[in-house]
Amino acid sequence: TGIYHFERKEHLLIQVQDDTALKFVDELLWKTPKESFLPHSISDDYTSDYIVITKSKNNLNKAKYLFNLSPDLIDFNPIYKIIYDFDDYTSPKKQEKSKKRFEVYRQAGLKIESN
Repeated sequence: TGIYHFERKEHLLIQVQDDTALKFVDELLWKTPKESFLPHSISDDYTSDYIVITKSKNNLNKAKYLFNLSPDLIDFNPIYKIIYDFDDYTSPKKQEKSKKRFEVYRQAGLKIESN
């Protein structure tokens, strides 16, 4: 997903919940794919970087693509063309939060696809 948007010079915002998740995603993007890495930045301030990892709820790089790795509801921004999210069934509480997020997406008129 990140490679897809980076190759097309499309801004992608990766929103995480905490420092642990931020560090994990940062390290992952440095290691994947094995042949290279995915250029990105960590920021809580506005930036023009293509891929940004943040704990902020703001769209820091004016991305049209959001990868939501936070269990909480996002501040829905109609600029997003695609929001990537996960159904988290690892606990009843996380499952309930997933359902709530997807309901907000439906109410906003977003098309939901599942794989």
